[in-house]
Amino acid sequence: MAPKMKRRIGIGPVAMRVYLLLSVPVIASFSSPMAFNRFSAKCPADPSCIPLFSPSLVPEMSSDETWVAVYRSNNNQPSVILRDEFLTSMNIATSNALASETSPQISPLIETSSSETPVAVARLRRLDESEQAPCWILDSMRCSLKKEEQDPDCDGGSEHSEAIAVCIDELLLHYLKRRNDGFSGAVKCKATLVAAPLLEDRGFEPVGELCSEMTTHVANLENSLVKYAERVADVGSASMGPRARGRALEILGLLGQLDVKEERRRIEDEIPDDQDSADDDPWASANIY
Repeated sequence: MAPKMKRRIGIGPVAMRVYLLLSVPVIASFSSPMAFNRFSAKCPADPSCIPLFSPSLVPEMSSDETWVAVYRSNNNQPSVILRDEFLTSMNIATSNALASETSPQISPLIETSSSETPVAVARLRRLDESEQAPCWILDSMRCSLKKEEQDPDCDGGSEHSEAIAVCIDELLLHYLKRRNDGFSGAVKCKATLVAAPLLEDRGFEPVGELCSEMTTHVANLENSLVKYAERVADVGSASMGPRARGRALEILGLLGQLDVKEERRRIEDEIPDDQDSADDDPWASANIY
């Protein structure tokens, strides 16, 4: 009998680069001792909390629109406030009286109230284009924190940038879990000067041509795989809190389930055949006197 031949499985350059990034002896749940969760997020957010951030933002009650609300968590409150809460808890634990009669309820550190005003919001909505494949736009990325106050321990260099980054990651995570419309070219963004570098750090590419929606960046699966792998492998960074690292690892796992070749083929099929029509002279039909 002829010896059985072992089947070789080819690994593309993107998959190999991601494997090398994650092959270092790290545990993704470990973070820098100085890292903590500065913000907590709700996605999808309660539509009633969005106008609390800005009355001009009125969410539509539609399945084609998703909002995220980011709140400042209590993990980075001043130590005096944490000390008072600790002393109150100790008094409750050592008191002979019933806690329900003598003490107020103490909420967990990252719990937020539904009436609390979010510090940042963002929206993911579907673009209605009947003649093209489904396209989703990430826009309305707003934050009330001062962008001038820099902090090197924050993701993006400031609390303003980190809050926007949480919005981006939460909406991408929501999209990858619930939508099956692809990724490369299917997710576009309308970024500000602050959000643009955050998107590029997550694999988004600047658009080559402006469209009617004025989008600035478009998703790219291969770039995002590498960028999120780098974020997961960056263990020593103080800007990567436990929740931020968990989001990056979860997004990386969902992106890894997509077929890179299929994404390339889908993008090529969406390119129109009459590309040269854009180079036509718009004044060619005008009468020349």
